[in-house]
Amino acid sequence: MKKDLSHTFYGVFGLGLSGLATLSFLLDKKVKFIAYDDNQANLKKAEDLLNGNKDSLCDLDDDQWSQIECLILSPGIPLYFPEPHKIVKIARKYNIEIICDIELFYRYFPNNIYIGITGTNGKSTTTALIGHILKANNIPCKVVGNIGIPILSVSPEKDDIIVIEVSSYQLDLIETVRFNAAILLNITKDHVERHGSLENYTKTKYKIFQTQTKVDSSIIDIDHSLFRNTLESLMGSLKSRLIKITAGHRSKDGISILDGVLYQDGIKVDVIPQPDSLLGKHNQENIAAAYAAVLSTTNITKEKILNSIFSFKGLPHRIEIVGKSGNLQFVNDSKATNFESTENALKIFDNIYWIAGGLPKEGGIEGIVPFKHKIIKAFLVGKGQEEFASTLEKNSIPYTLCGVLDKAFEEAVSQASASSKASIILLSPAAASLDQWKNFEERGNYFASLAKQYIDAHL
Repeated sequence: MKKDLSHTFYGVFGLGLSGLATLSFLLDKKVKFIAYDDNQANLKKAEDLLNGNKDSLCDLDDDQWSQIECLILSPGIPLYFPEPHKIVKIARKYNIEIICDIELFYRYFPNNIYIGITGTNGKSTTTALIGHILKANNIPCKVVGNIGIPILSVSPEKDDIIVIEVSSYQLDLIETVRFNAAILLNITKDHVERHGSLENYTKTKYKIFQTQTKVDSSIIDIDHSLFRNTLESLMGSLKSRLIKITAGHRSKDGISILDGVLYQDGIKVDVIPQPDSLLGKHNQENIAAAYAAVLSTTNITKEKILNSIFSFKGLPHRIEIVGKSGNLQFVNDSKATNFESTENALKIFDNIYWIAGGLPKEGGIEGIVPFKHKIIKAFLVGKGQEEFASTLEKNSIPYTLCGVLDKAFEEAVSQASASSKASIILLSPAAASLDQWKNFEERGNYFASLAKQYIDAHL
């Protein structure tokens, strides 16, 4: 039986960017809700949004939380591990449905076309690229989700295609959302602290396909070992049309890219454009995924899809070329918060002066060996610098403990500029930013500002 959305009593917990957008949405819909956040600064923002009316801001001791019918939970709130948050325990005790903002949006707007993109790495670039292709061909769309734009902050028209970057945290909290095209790019060992195990993390990622039908497309990058181990069982459970994507060899099945040429079911389509914003094999996989998603949900021709890629500017902090000065090129890859993401940058460049470190993920930089010939020296920062130093020392890769980004930048530039070789000053931390920064964007912006200051001073 379809829910009566207008008479549902909602609870909203977590009042960051997406939570505040949820409050605004519910206010606009004139439905009953209560809300709270453990963070006092977020509560103040919510109070301002509610014009000083605190009646709807109820702490967790308020009996109203047991009476709500649907809890809209911020994706960052622990569901299972390391321990469910108190609000989750309350919801489960009273059999209250727990969803996220994407699920609520879909319940109000089920008739739009939806494209969902998930994976450990590459989500944001692929999401942005799909949105760029659609806009370049005058297809109305909204590009939202984990890319930084809360889905409930947009008001869709009936013809809009909704392009959503979906994290595993959000996938944990969706139930009815049906993606007309669902993309799974890769799975690596990440977020185990949230999901309890790699197996649970993988199962959560697979939820992106759970409500698809035979007319929908499941787009899966098969170039990654974790997929090869589980792909057969996944394919057996799919109700949709499977489109495999791969880069590095020509496949007779799906979308593949080899030597800069895109093939569809083994037949050559065209040479792919690869601007500076889409360097590397991983971005060839992202291009193949975007191509498949747009082709399966629109009438845009193959030629127009590929032509649109030429003008894609890329996203900040993803192998972003900040600029050049003399023999130095500065690359901001702050979004690389795990080593699997950093690998993509290390594959592209040579003569690297590598700034790395931060809050380390499981496995650290244990995969560094194949890239040791590319790294002139590493400059380590943050909480994980000692752990990274141990791995580098074991593999005879030179390093300096710098502690903070300023010093790492200064040391890297000083040593690289003394060489006559073309060199790369690469910020690709292979670690999270939260030990020293508010987020990876703040870290990347600071690196970019240092690089631009250097470039301006050496014009």
